Amino acid sequence: MTDYRRPLEFGYFLEPGAADPGATLAAGRLVDALGFDLLGIQDHPYQPRFLDTWTLLSALGAQTRRVRLFPDVASLPLRPPAVLAKAAASLDLITGGRVELGLGTGAFWDPIAAMGGPRRTPGEAVAALDDAIEVVRLWWSGERSVRYDGTHYSLKGSHPGPVPAHPMGIWLGAYGPKMLDLVGTKADGWLPSMGYLAPEKLKEANRRIDMAAGAAGREPSRINRVYNLMGDRSAAEWIDLLTTLSLEHGMNGYVFSGPADEAALRRVVEEIAPAVRETVAKERRR
Repeated sequence: MTDYRRPLEFGYFLEPGAADPGATLAAGRLVDALGFDLLGIQDHPYQPRFLDTWTLLSALGAQTRRVRLFPDVASLPLRPPAVLAKAAASLDLITGGRVELGLGTGAFWDPIAAMGGPRRTPGEAVAALDDAIEVVRLWWSGERSVRYDGTHYSLKGSHPGPVPAHPMGIWLGAYGPKMLDLVGTKADGWLPSMGYLAPEKLKEANRRIDMAAGAAGREPSRINRVYNLMGDRSAAEWIDLLTTLSLEHGMNGYVFSGPADEAALRRVVEEIAPAVRETVAKERRR
């Protein structure tokens, strides 16, 4: 049983549909108005039916007031890390500290290459993400000049900035052993999806993250663990599942997907989230 006793958060996974941009923006405003904690948006620049993720995040940043925004996850091969770090910090300042940075290796190599991006082996993809984390942190450091000599990304006396409005988290969409090790050694959060990692596999993945964190002298409980949810369940089934994941598998954030139907969204914030929080709080007090 693993419970890192972190505050529970609930979010929504907004599809960045381009067919009706007004409806997409309206869905984001509704998520904010209903009181969700998180709003994640997938990043597939090669997908013609999607709006650009950073453009949409920026527009929603100006139209929302409390929800925290993040790419779920940014496609690193098509977004140079220094420029990505500047974009994230800029939006964090504009929104008053409401942005986190989800990062991924890319994975869909054919469309990435078709857009002029690199085609990387699994090992190269992990190494590039490792470099990117170093570059992003240096860009947010507030130093006058920064240098970094990586295999895939480097900084050669760049003048970084601006500094984010709050200590922005770097959350990794990670599944393989080397990626999980990277979460433990360098990331602020882990952002898996149920469709790629089933609930019964979370325990072993968390164990790997914790071992890597401990070896690096880091406290495992400081790592945020946010799970992208998929599938159709009743409210009672979601409550049981998320309570178990919180108390036994160490997860503390839950991002729901599906149509932005107001009734379904209200069910999350008015029924599921309060019940999970209450049950977990009672267990933690014992």
